[in-house]
Amino acid sequence: MKRNISLIAICVALADITLMSCSRFEEEDLFSESAALRIEHNAEKLQEILVNAPQGWVVQYYTGRGVSVFEGFNLFAKFEKGGKVTMAGNHRFLRDGNAGKYTEASSLYEVIREDGLVLAFNTWSDILTPFVDPVAPWAAPKTILKDGAGMQGDQNLVVKSMKENEIIFRGERYDAEIRMAKLDRDWQTYINDTEAMRNQITNDVITSYYLMAGNDTLYIVGPRNGRYRIADRVNNPLKIDSVSCCFTPTGFRNEKADTLAGHRFQEFKLNEDRTALVNEDGTVQVIPTWDTYIVSVRSATWNFDQDKLTDEQKGLLEQINTELNSFNKNYSFAQVGLGRSTGSGAIKGLVVTFYTNAAKSKTNTVGLSLTTNRPAYGQMQIVYGGDAEEIDKNLSTIGAKSNTEALMRQFAATLSGSYTVVPNNYFLPTGCDLHAVGGGIDYTLK
Repeated sequence: MKRNISLIAICVALADITLMSCSRFEEEDLFSESAALRIEHNAEKLQEILVNAPQGWVVQYYTGRGVSVFEGFNLFAKFEKGGKVTMAGNHRFLRDGNAGKYTEASSLYEVIREDGLVLAFNTWSDILTPFVDPVAPWAAPKTILKDGAGMQGDQNLVVKSMKENEIIFRGERYDAEIRMAKLDRDWQTYINDTEAMRNQITNDVITSYYLMAGNDTLYIVGPRNGRYRIADRVNNPLKIDSVSCCFTPTGFRNEKADTLAGHRFQEFKLNEDRTALVNEDGTVQVIPTWDTYIVSVRSATWNFDQDKLTDEQKGLLEQINTELNSFNKNYSFAQVGLGRSTGSGAIKGLVVTFYTNAAKSKTNTVGLSLTTNRPAYGQMQIVYGGDAEEIDKNLSTIGAKSNTEALMRQFAATLSGSYTVVPNNYFLPTGCDLHAVGGGIDYTLK
């Protein structure tokens, strides 16, 4: 019996080995295609994807080895089966007098089968080659650099991933990440739409932005030209990361992904209510420092909508008008607001603008200082310090012979309080509403 059991055990063991061997061969059959054949099939797929784009591709192109020296560039490409590619762009490094002008040029491309796939732009292209040429970019083509790096651009792009509508590459030599996205509009329309978005979300007035994820906040400084800084604060930051980006018709996209408070971000799009730019899953926001711009009381004046003032405040303004006229019969009240007075000894605070001639075609201002604070994002605190507040030279002169200064001080006292601020445009406000916190008087500035 023992021998029979042993024979049965041996047979079972042999059967298990046979089954395992069969299973192993079946698994290996799944990968029976050689690496060379897989690359060939992927090359055919890449070629098919490249050509199958009626409107062509936008190429979000970057240069450099891990350091963002230049901005991102929107180039355009349309591929043909025979190896011809038509490219276009309007970047600042185009030559022969074309810098900044929309330009098209044709050249050749090839899909190279190496350890992976490489898209090679292997002949001169007026659009692409300036980034690759080993010359000083601001003195091209006269000055050849000793290291031959030029702008550290690549014309051989290694495929990292490919989909029907998107291909991600890395530069073969300098490792920049380059993205191609299939277009749904013609090239000039894409350029126009992108420029319109750039002008909507950036300007030369508000140049800093909050980068926010939950309770974590960093700052973005100066993105308008396609290259910006991420810092812990706007002025005198302790740490700065330089980032290159490409603008899109919906916002902008960074060269590489990053994280804040564990949340990944790379591309930002303007949200529906146009209050912020949000990342892919809505966990990170880019918001202009519009509240700092408003609360700091810019050099121009934010005038109160007088229709929304209280009867008491309107009465004070009527009295100010009377006092100005008593000082000079040609003087009359025009507006009251927050800002900076324009006369000598300019004061930041409450500003009354008045006409200086009977025709009401010329104006001047008188100013009384008060303090505006930003206790938290989107909030303003107005503090009137009483007799300690200073006055500008105009108010000193006029107030000495009228009751104008005393009336302005009474008006300033009615403004003290805390407010929630709602701008009419989050990216460049030209006015805002002030909603009193905990009840009180609401104001509109414009």
